[in-house]
Amino acid sequence: MATTDPAQSTLYPKITTHIPEIIEQLRRLNRDPAHPEANITVDPVPFVGTVKLHGTHADILVYPDDRIVFQSRNITGLSVAKDNQGFASHMSEKTEAILGLRDVYLARWKELNPSKTVEGDSPIVIAGEWIGEKIQKDVAIAQLSRRFVIVSVYINAAWQKNEEYNDICLPDYDIYNASRAGLFHTTLYPDNYDRTVSEVERMTEEVAAHCPFAATFGISGLGEGIVWKPVPTQYNADTSLWFKSKGGKFKPTYFRIPKQHEGADIIKGRRKAAATVAVAWCSQQRLEQGWDVLREKGVERDVRALGDFLKWIQYDILEEEKSRIKEHRVDEAALKIEIAKIAKPWYRAKLREEDAS
Repeated sequence: MATTDPAQSTLYPKITTHIPEIIEQLRRLNRDPAHPEANITVDPVPFVGTVKLHGTHADILVYPDDRIVFQSRNITGLSVAKDNQGFASHMSEKTEAILGLRDVYLARWKELNPSKTVEGDSPIVIAGEWIGEKIQKDVAIAQLSRRFVIVSVYINAAWQKNEEYNDICLPDYDIYNASRAGLFHTTLYPDNYDRTVSEVERMTEEVAAHCPFAATFGISGLGEGIVWKPVPTQYNADTSLWFKSKGGKFKPTYFRIPKQHEGADIIKGRRKAAATVAVAWCSQQRLEQGWDVLREKGVERDVRALGDFLKWIQYDILEEEKSRIKEHRVDEAALKIEIAKIAKPWYRAKLREEDAS
């Protein structure tokens, strides 16, 4: 199988956890260019969700010439020699099945789009989560043998509606579909944020308490959350409108950012605000994720990799929390310093823990 690096655009998009970002993006999309200053009223938007699985992200790319490329969240071009938790090694033995899966997706797409043709040389991207034993811990799916679970598909240079392809899977080849756990439905009310959050949190906490995907295999235990995509055709493929909700131990920490004062207290206020958000955003889950990213990238996790670890944690927080940083005028330089104060000792303790095990 080929391992040539595909275009960066094939990497799976980063999905926000902040519903206000989705509301603001909807308003931007519906703004009249001729009257940008006018207040925008956006009608309620239905969303459909699939279970969010706590594994490691993985993609299968199939090109028109039958080349197959594997990638992870951060690495384009996985191979047996440069793998991510055994994903490429496991899937490299399933060439015929993967090409057949591609054909099934193409046939479904043509059935749904009879007047269109597949153009260009972009690949079909079968995006998913590689889950199972020893990939993650403390969730129900960790009790399963390793398997690939499809969460999205990209055909003809566009992400497709999950619900139109949710029956496509190859269980005999350890390839499943996230829709196996059922679909979740909610409505985003741009002018009633609390109503939206209430509905989403209720379903998310149910998933976190009892993973519905693991339950289909007779296994009970904890889950993580739900990934939401808008139903309307004009919005569905726009990844800036996708969001994820996490529950249980994965639920983001919410907090009140201290009010920042002007004048002589401005420096003190900025530091206090930065310290507050750093504590919340440097969660155990994010720190563990940063540790795992080093492994995924093939970086030896030792004292010399501390800089790489800090750089990833800082970038991830500044990117994922950028709207809240801007909204609350959190000083980014101060935030980076406060992040390092938390992440450095955590990393050193993790090294000692690993050395002792």
